[in-house]
Amino acid sequence: MTILFTRFTTLLAVVAVTMSLAATAFAYDDLEIKIDIRADDTVVEVSYETDDEDVDEVYIYDTTKETEVIELIAAELDLSESTVEAALEDEDEDEDEDEDEDEDEDREEAEEEIDESTELIAEADAYLKELEEDGKDTETLESYLAIAEGYLEEAEEAFAAEDYDEAEEWAEKAQDKVENTILEREDDDDDYADKKDKSWKCDDSFPGQGQGVKEGCEDYDDDKKKTDKAADKTKDKKYADFGKSTDPDELQAQIRELMQLLIQLLSLQLSQ
Repeated sequence: MTILFTRFTTLLAVVAVTMSLAATAFAYDDLEIKIDIRADDTVVEVSYETDDEDVDEVYIYDTTKETEVIELIAAELDLSESTVEAALEDEDEDEDEDEDEDEDEDREEAEEEIDESTELIAEADAYLKELEEDGKDTETLESYLAIAEGYLEEAEEAFAAEDYDEAEEWAEKAQDKVENTILEREDDDDDYADKKDKSWKCDDSFPGQGQGVKEGCEDYDDDKKKTDKAADKTKDKKYADFGKSTDPDELQAQIRELMQLLIQLLSLQLSQ
């Protein structure tokens, strides 16, 4: 009987230990541990999942030795040191993946800036050739273009050396040089050409036709303009005499006409 009781007690102890280990393993599902060793202490961030929630805990230890920290956090979480180290390795792998993604983004951004600089320099070069064909002096602009090309070479060298931030900076400098010195001049020339060509102002919808613009249009009728001006003067003179008459009937007629004009004006404003 004593032997049976001892065996039963041992079996219960084994079952209890097994359940405890299973519960611990379950409690720390998706375990992640991050160690931040500072000047005088170490901060440990622990995160894991349970059935009910995500758990985040922070521990601070007065040591800067990683081996001691691993021992302390293993004791704190009731885990083996190898389990803690495995969780740390997973965190390192995640950080490496993030760094690789960041590097890929930097490379893509630098490549885009270099491509844009190359296109702008080609555009500027074509513009300078047009100026030369027109017999214009391009010496100063060509010196600006040479500087931009030098910046682009620096960008390409930095890109080849995998210094993508430096490559992006040089490429942006090349773009700024071209846009602020050469292509800005091209935009000014285009604006001047637009100012000389006023044919677009001959459209009836252009609001400035009464300011002497219409005279430059092909269908401009000078006689019609004079007739319109005379009609305007007659109309202005008509209303200039309103209120001066002593005849009650005439004054009433003027009031009715003004009321009609006022109604038309109000109706127009309400419809807008």
